Amino acid sequence: MKYRLTRWVLVCALALLLAGCGGENSQIALLRAEWGDIMEFFDEQQPVESRGSLLPADEPDLPAVPALTARTHTEIIESVYNRTEKTASVEWLDDPVFLSAPGVDVVKTGYEAVPRFADLSASAVSGILTAHGIESEIRYIPNPAPSGECVAVRYAGSSDENGYYMNPAVPVTLYVSAMKQAAFQPDPSAASVVYLTFDDGPTEFDTERLLDILDAYGVKAAFFTMGENVAKYPGSAALIASRGHAFGCHTYSHRYEDIYASAEALEKEVEAWEKAAKDAGVVPENKLFRFPGGSVGRYFDDEQREEMRTMLEERGYRIFDWNSATNDGVLYLRPEGMSAFEYIRDSFEETFARSLAETEGAEGEPLIILMHEVVPETVDLMPWLLDRLIRDGYAFGTLENFPASWTFTERGFLEEGD
Repeated sequence: MKYRLTRWVLVCALALLLAGCGGENSQIALLRAEWGDIMEFFDEQQPVESRGSLLPADEPDLPAVPALTARTHTEIIESVYNRTEKTASVEWLDDPVFLSAPGVDVVKTGYEAVPRFADLSASAVSGILTAHGIESEIRYIPNPAPSGECVAVRYAGSSDENGYYMNPAVPVTLYVSAMKQAAFQPDPSAASVVYLTFDDGPTEFDTERLLDILDAYGVKAAFFTMGENVAKYPGSAALIASRGHAFGCHTYSHRYEDIYASAEALEKEVEAWEKAAKDAGVVPENKLFRFPGGSVGRYFDDEQREEMRTMLEERGYRIFDWNSATNDGVLYLRPEGMSAFEYIRDSFEETFARSLAETEGAEGEPLIILMHEVVPETVDLMPWLLDRLIRDGYAFGTLENFPASWTFTERGFLEEGD
């Protein structure tokens, strides 16, 4: 009885205030700003879902309607992992709630309009919600999606093809996939493991863009970096290491005539790279090296290569070439009229098919893909490339876990030892 009387008094007081508004949007806006304080009392007395707003509609000509009427809604985020089986993905939740089609009579006045999410990480979704003044909480669940990907979102409101209509007074729960098992440490001898490698970085902007894409898929890669770029963009270099990717040496300058003058010249390049990496705060536990241009080239003969290789191995490095590529380093060779995106996509398909034909059934033969993060079109290609490999059942390894060097001279067998 006491609660009813108090509520009646509050309603009457608010009605008097509204009578003095005269339909002015500025006064309504002022009341909306105070509404949160007014409703603190009601938060203690009755659930949010059962109350309505006493405020009129945003448009003065429309009749007053409940502005904060909540309806529980669960949406499944579209991704390559649950696009075909939405309900199967929901069933990974402890308390599954299936999608409900929004009714045509759902009142959106007083809700916050938020754009749709698709294939986003939890941090990205949280950022969007925060920008719209909506609080969110994360709940981790087992799910086949990559680690950290938002796979479902529960909130008070409704949705349609334009986006979500969320009640700002009700925190949103983000269901986030836990770590995808076998995504990081697959058997290196398995035929269905690919190794993504990126040369010549880091860059000022594309490195972080590339890392965000890899994170969204829960995939790790090896970055063979140039010392000059590490010194130029130390923040990007540190970001590669902090995100858990392999950080390898691709010499300091990448100038063939200098680095391949002798084994001693190459060693100075490696030392300069190590200093640049250390200055950027990166000291790799596993030492990986890739020869600019590959370990077989016209800049040195077999004897010089063995001298350089011996020097690198004495310094603790494992050496890696590749057997598949996007040819993004030779875009000038693409046919006239073909876009860079099409060229690197088609080059990947061609070289990957050839590599499969050469390595299928050979124990320990890796599938190492060469790419360059300094080519924007390569970063643009990554969602397509990852979707394509995932769809065909491949897992992603890191060269840190590969047991030995693998160069063009090792094609067909592994070295013994480290």
